Amino acid sequence: MMAGKFAVTLSLVFGFASTPVFADNDNVAAAPASAATAQNLFAKPLTLRGTLGNAQIEMHLQLKADPTEGIQGHYVIAGQSAKILLAGESENTDVIMEESINGKDVSGEWAGKLVGNIFSGTWSTTDDAVTKPFALTVQTAKPVK
Repeated sequence: MMAGKFAVTLSLVFGFASTPVFADNDNVAAAPASAATAQNLFAKPLTLRGTLGNAQIEMHLQLKADPTEGIQGHYVIAGQSAKILLAGESENTDVIMEESINGKDVSGEWAGKLVGNIFSGTWSTTDDAVTKPFALTVQTAKPVK
């Protein structure tokens, strides 16, 4: 189902649609199964830190209020205060997300794998003119004393 990039409308990406839209729409019925996998990967909100190209970033991801609608979150580039919004889907260890700097337009795409505590892959502009590798590590929660 996630073999190709999936076409997600901005309304879906940022929470206005109720059904995931994939490039291979004949496979939409499989979406709830992928949501169950996302529920396992994102059972708790995740904080990740690492690099996007040469930039240090911190990312926060969690299930949407309705877990069948995928994941959402944001990231911040070190030294900057602007939150860049994220929304997407997960199937097995594959994670595909779109980002938005302004909350309306898609400004980039993330395609990677979350294996163990490492999320890595490639970020690209929507036209694939610019690509950057990313490697993020899930931060473990510190016990509350």
